[in-house]
Amino acid sequence: MIQYKSSFDTSLKLKHLHPKYWVTWSLLFLLFLFSFCPIRLRDRFAALVAKFIYTKKFLNKRKKIAFINLGLCFPEYSEEDKDALMRKNIKAIAQISLSLGELFFRSHKHILSRSHVVGEEHIIAAEKAGKSIIFLGPHCYGLDFGGIAAINARGYPLSSMFKDYKNPIFDWFVTRYRTRFTHLSGKGALYHRSEGLKPAIKSLRDKTHFYYLPDEDHGRENSVFSDFYGTQKATLPMIGRLAKLGKAVVIPFYTSYNEKTAKYDVFFHAPLTEIPSGDELEDTKIMNRAIEKLIDEDRSQYMWALKLLRTRPIVGEKIY
Repeated sequence: MIQYKSSFDTSLKLKHLHPKYWVTWSLLFLLFLFSFCPIRLRDRFAALVAKFIYTKKFLNKRKKIAFINLGLCFPEYSEEDKDALMRKNIKAIAQISLSLGELFFRSHKHILSRSHVVGEEHIIAAEKAGKSIIFLGPHCYGLDFGGIAAINARGYPLSSMFKDYKNPIFDWFVTRYRTRFTHLSGKGALYHRSEGLKPAIKSLRDKTHFYYLPDEDHGRENSVFSDFYGTQKATLPMIGRLAKLGKAVVIPFYTSYNEKTAKYDVFFHAPLTEIPSGDELEDTKIMNRAIEKLIDEDRSQYMWALKLLRTRPIVGEKIY
């Protein structure tokens, strides 16, 4: 086994019981209570909260960024279209946020029951072929349920990168539930983003799959510009290199919370067999087209409030 050992420490310390963290501990206790609450009752409560806060000032900045992103990506959208999508977006955030405690506090059986998986045959085929998998996932709000309930809790080995929350209690909480089922395969870990791609490559070579979220804006120096819906987006040109060095197949997937069924729909699309093509720009174009298809599974649950398009093709242009 050549598993990369991360130096990222999120273990709890005695100092984390300091009174300044009591509010955080109280929030986690509320998530514990919500995790055992009837799901449909909790969803209705979350929907009411979302409706109440949608017009509040503290959401104005978030909505402004989202409206700019939506306007650039979908120039055909009216202001009413953007508003309707963002109302669904905020409701999804509320419903999914209140369910996160399930990943930490509820049983393995319960977590498996919370997902409806489409396309698992692509994972099975890749494993039968002896391939490791890069799970290509954009930033949707259900990403934790997708990675855990549809991949790791089903016994598939999984590693991913982690960006800390600057709050050690939340770091501990999130990293614990994200690694909760690694024992099922005996492989997998979380790596801090500052450690680069080295741990991902080593994990992939050890037949440990990797959860890759490549859709954030990492600046002009590290990116190439590639089409993304109706605009161009600064995108890391890493997918081909990662697939080649990790000897891996790329399987796109997306997670969407289905309020009607009270389950997480997890869609695994067919592998991107064209990657690696030997051309970083072409690989990036293929990847972005795949991400568009994923987001189209449910546009309302993508993280439109991220500054996805901060770096523009015209140097110095500012949109936010």
